[in-house]
Amino acid sequence: MLNLNAKQISDLQISRLDNATLLSCVTNMSLHVQHSEPARTKLGTIASDFVGASEAYDVAYNPSQKDLLSDVLADLDKVRDKSMTAWHGAILAAQNSPNEQKAMTARQLVQLYKDYKLDAADEYMKQTTNIRQMIQAIEGNAGIMAALPGMGLDEYLADLKAKNEAFAAKMAERTAGTVGREKGVVSAARTAVEQALRNLIRATNIVSAYEGDGGLDQFIDTMNAEMEHFRDILARKGGSSSTNQNQGGQNTPTDPTEPGNGDDNDNPNPNDNDNPGGGDNPSNPSNPTEPGGNGGNDDPVNEME
Repeated sequence: MLNLNAKQISDLQISRLDNATLLSCVTNMSLHVQHSEPARTKLGTIASDFVGASEAYDVAYNPSQKDLLSDVLADLDKVRDKSMTAWHGAILAAQNSPNEQKAMTARQLVQLYKDYKLDAADEYMKQTTNIRQMIQAIEGNAGIMAALPGMGLDEYLADLKAKNEAFAAKMAERTAGTVGREKGVVSAARTAVEQALRNLIRATNIVSAYEGDGGLDQFIDTMNAEMEHFRDILARKGGSSSTNQNQGGQNTPTDPTEPGNGDDNDNPNPNDNDNPGGGDNPSNPSNPTEPGGNGGNDDPVNEME
């Protein structure tokens, strides 16, 4: 039997939250779901789906998430720097050779080192490129290459080349991984967690209205407190971010999949599921199918089908 006085989770225009705020919002709500036995029991897979979606969003978008290859690259760079220092020391020492031909070759190598401005303090890829170009210049000089073994410098050069290429390969791996992770992943994860939260709110309101035993009341109160907290955040931000006016007069929201770009629309579409009726409507227990309104459906049970 429908309980018209049952508690309901109120509406939050989640698409207006930027990525970082949404992450905080769904993380908090996910913890409430996990800590509420009635919610887990009564909502079943809808509850677990929301928890899973919030965890997936956390993985896809976390501004403090550290690149897994950063430490590896730092170690490879240190090894390369040592090899570069060893090469530099060896060619400087070779300038003092009593053999004038060897000393002249060493001076050429020192000049190439200066020309390509090798510096361990350089940005990763600049250093990689400079080392590579210096080595190519050396390898392109047949006279220098022929003299290196007799000067004991061939192994130094081979080691520097190997260390530099190892670093370059790992850097390419990280770049490919970053591109693959960022392209569309955050957008898809955001869409999924927003829908999972809508499903959770809808299901909670339906169960609360039809069971009428108050079993979800504490969970609903906790969720509403979160809703109020994040509505306050939106209000402090003015409830909007930059939008573009289209010819029809409606606002086209900025891309919500990047940090700081929420779907903050000053003139939301009344048909938007995030904003039934076009505003932050209070809970309407007469129809539990939508937070704050029924969206035009007189039979809330159909929303679960």
